[in-house]
Amino acid sequence: MGRFIRCSIAVAVVLSLQWIAHAQSTVPANTGSRVIPSDAQRALDFQNAKRHDVGASPLQWSVTLAATAQNWANHLAADEGCSLIHTTNDQYGENLFAGAGRPYTALDAAQDWYGEIAKFHYGPLSDNNWAAAGHYTQMVWRNTTAVGMGRATCPSGWIVIVAEYDPPGNYMGQKPY
Repeated sequence: MGRFIRCSIAVAVVLSLQWIAHAQSTVPANTGSRVIPSDAQRALDFQNAKRHDVGASPLQWSVTLAATAQNWANHLAADEGCSLIHTTNDQYGENLFAGAGRPYTALDAAQDWYGEIAKFHYGPLSDNNWAAAGHYTQMVWRNTTAVGMGRATCPSGWIVIVAEYDPPGNYMGQKPY
């Protein structure tokens, strides 16, 4: 019995130290995009908490990915219809979000993507379980290590938020975590 208690305490200490490491992933003052540092930090912390829940390593904020996301958000916002269209030859994983009626943030986008967990049935990705939960699975994809987000406003007032993830996820036939 004593051995089990010591083992449980050791596991709890390791898990606590891993969580502290998650919380220490900080966003730089220059985020690389129009997402302000405090919003970027909240979005990063949220995504890392959800990754922690499934045993995935924390993401780091990437200024390079944020600049790429910002460029695509600007491109989407320049369209009068503010259409959400994924880049065609993007080397990263990409999540898109749009909303109107209030000043949506990067955290709002991450929370929306996480909401897809209700539609996800764990297992290898397939045509049957990917489309309804692809934003969620990209966010928690086990091999992804970095994220950057961009934000732009369309002429109609809609807010567009783009996230780029590296390396990308959502490979058919593989489990996200």
